[in-house]
Amino acid sequence: MLNEMKKTMKPVYFSALIFPGLGQFYLKSYIRGVLFSMVAVISFAIIMEATWSMMMVIANDIEQVRQRLDMNSLTLVIKESLTVYEDPTIIIAKIAFIASWIMSSLDAYVTIKRHPDTALSNPLK
Repeated sequence: MLNEMKKTMKPVYFSALIFPGLGQFYLKSYIRGVLFSMVAVISFAIIMEATWSMMMVIANDIEQVRQRLDMNSLTLVIKESLTVYEDPTIIIAKIAFIASWIMSSLDAYVTIKRHPDTALSNPLK
């Protein structure tokens, strides 16, 4: 019984612990898997692009104040540069990324509860 429960929960673990949509692929729900994965990938790309831009701004600001670089001026430069994370696009991307992760896990769980034989019959086990 316990071993069977572990096998049926595998798609939930894939979506919750590895990446959104993997549990749906395991359950052969390819369209939902692609949707969850694409939302996660696009949101992650937006977040990473904003992070890279912020790092470049900080690096340029540090170069400009190189003559008087101390802990206080470095902290001030970083605080001023963090305003990029107040951009609504970044906030929406963060929410979409977290929501895709949670929704993917819940969807895999609900699918298993409705059709427990689907998780047990998968050839990837």
